Amino acid sequence: MSRSLKDRVLNLMRSRLEQFCRYPRLVASLETRFPADPPHILAIGKAAVQMAKVASAALSPRKPKNCIVLSKYGFKPSSADSAYPMKILEAGHPIPDDNSMKHSAFIMDYLKAIPAREELCVLLSGGSSALFEYPAAGQSLMTIRALNSLLLKSGLDIGQINSKRKEYSALKGGKAAGLFEGKSMAVYLLSDVPGNDFATIGSGPFYLPQITNHFVIGDNQDFLKVTAQGFKREFPSLPIKVSPVFIQDDADAFARGLARFCAKSAPGIYIFGGECALKVKGTGKGGRLSHLALRFLREMCPKQNTWLCAFATDANDHLAESAGAFVDSALRRSIDSLAEIDEALNNFDSYTFLQKSGAIIPSYYSGCNVNDVIVLHIGGELRTVGI
Repeated sequence: MSRSLKDRVLNLMRSRLEQFCRYPRLVASLETRFPADPPHILAIGKAAVQMAKVASAALSPRKPKNCIVLSKYGFKPSSADSAYPMKILEAGHPIPDDNSMKHSAFIMDYLKAIPAREELCVLLSGGSSALFEYPAAGQSLMTIRALNSLLLKSGLDIGQINSKRKEYSALKGGKAAGLFEGKSMAVYLLSDVPGNDFATIGSGPFYLPQITNHFVIGDNQDFLKVTAQGFKREFPSLPIKVSPVFIQDDADAFARGLARFCAKSAPGIYIFGGECALKVKGTGKGGRLSHLALRFLREMCPKQNTWLCAFATDANDHLAESAGAFVDSALRRSIDSLAEIDEALNNFDSYTFLQKSGAIIPSYYSGCNVNDVIVLHIGGELRTVGI
């Protein structure tokens, strides 16, 4: 595998993500949304810390009355930004844990206590379904944990999973909105679901059909466009094409399809977005993107000048240490026997195999969560003019 090529592509992806995470739609709205009195800020999800920071800066020099953040363990910068003080709570994801319940109970009480004359700004991103959770009457955390474990291995898409989660929750499906009796509430959503359905993002804890206070500040397709701009500058001699379809296929099936696509498509860079399903059967270590990349490596033509970058925008491919994988034809040609790949695929052990080859993309705090991006290069001469 070409290390310099991998590094160049990953540097570009990270720079595009950093630009995207300035969330200009959120900034533009908040600059005029609360003209009189600053609101309370409640941010929940894997992108919560970054969204809260951007919102606090947009309200400056006024400071929010409170800024409460609930995010996944470790999903925060390594050092706090004293310019934007916030109370950061951390809990389990993708399976709710005791802290999910404890911190959600705290937030429930907090919502009930906001005075009638004060306003609330809610910032929701993917991951909220596990992080913001309290069992409905007659249910328990143990039941919810068991349900989530089954759903995550089921191969169902996020909409189907969240629909089932609502049945067991005291917060999902607009129930959290009923706890707030303040003056007004605005909900800003970083979408990780196709179609940006308000009721599905984070399982819709603050969404009620009669309330028109939800605003999407970014989604997968938005990030694909930002990514494409970067690749056009980095690889000016190649055509760049963005797929408008949100990919939800099985990871194996999609990877095989990409290999067939390579055989019949013109040279260029093709950008896909979405979130493939992966029904895990083995006992190995891996995520949907590393599995997809390994399957593509298995099926690709070793003689073709091809590379694939499978990147999670939250920099977490179901493993704390992995943000996805990068594979190319050079790596494929270096493999003497396909039997080892087959064994890793059958045991769902893609991370272990690709880590040995240096193909895993290291995880880091990204401040985002708009699903996955898959960049496929087919043929063509790579000439760079800088990011």
